[in-house]
Amino acid sequence: MGNKVAIIGVGHVGSTVATNIVTAGVAQELYLIDEKDQVARADEFDLFDQQAYLDTTTKVKYIPYQDDWSVLKDVDVIVFAAGNIKIVLGNPNDKSNNRVGELSNSARIVREVGPKIKASGFHGTMVCISNPCDVIAQLMQEVTGFPKNHVLGTGTSLDTARLHRAVSVALGVSITDVAGYVIGEHGETQFAAWSSVSVNGRPMSKIAKEKGLDLDDLEKQARLGGHVVGLGKGFTNYGIGMTALTIVKSILNDEKRTFPATSYDEKLDTYIGHPTTVGADGIVGHPGLDLTADEEDKYEKSAAAIKHNFDSVH
Repeated sequence: MGNKVAIIGVGHVGSTVATNIVTAGVAQELYLIDEKDQVARADEFDLFDQQAYLDTTTKVKYIPYQDDWSVLKDVDVIVFAAGNIKIVLGNPNDKSNNRVGELSNSARIVREVGPKIKASGFHGTMVCISNPCDVIAQLMQEVTGFPKNHVLGTGTSLDTARLHRAVSVALGVSITDVAGYVIGEHGETQFAAWSSVSVNGRPMSKIAKEKGLDLDDLEKQARLGGHVVGLGKGFTNYGIGMTALTIVKSILNDEKRTFPATSYDEKLDTYIGHPTTVGADGIVGHPGLDLTADEEDKYEKSAAAIKHNFDSVH
């Protein structure tokens, strides 16, 4: 039997994940669920039509929101992308405008759909995108009661990609030559773990000294990229869409790739973005990082911020 994926929430982000899954041909069946049935049904037809020009075939079917979701019982991966609302971002230096503004709506949907997902008999892995990602992943795990290794979020994976972009532009190298992570909250307390960042195997901290680059400025440039996207479109979809596809592929193909996904940190007792290895059984490991004392402090403060936001809806 082929791979099966379901997407709950097919707005800008969910629909982009859907088309990525179909064009990549990674699933035999794809189910679409949205509060607005007409949107999910429209995507079913639209995604079917594009397959006239693809080399692979994916059976796409929308599931009415109020119907029985028993079809999810045999699904391998559920992508939860509901509740991502349009946010108008302000000044990049103004930290009052952030993803926490989506918490109330996203939490409402989690409490509404979580019991339905559990009742369906689903026993695969959930990948949460909805913001604030860390809090929503933890809330989804609590509401469903699924094992912690079967619920994760995209975390700081997109933020990491943005950092790689900023470094590649500054050095004039390929973005694929940059390695390392942004970790912590997918939000205002995230930070670049520069001790983990390298370019073609050389530490970025050493390269920065040689070339007179300011690491703090590079980190700001990475954040600015998100604001450029948000201010220009009112949402982001391509970067996060490819992020989600890559995580889904790692699960379906048991690739055991490592992402700075949001997953449970046992020591800090919270979901938070940190290196997370993902395979067929969901989260299969945490490689860990050799952080500096300053980075450890930032990481713990970021965890505290996530806990504070979680407590507000718990």
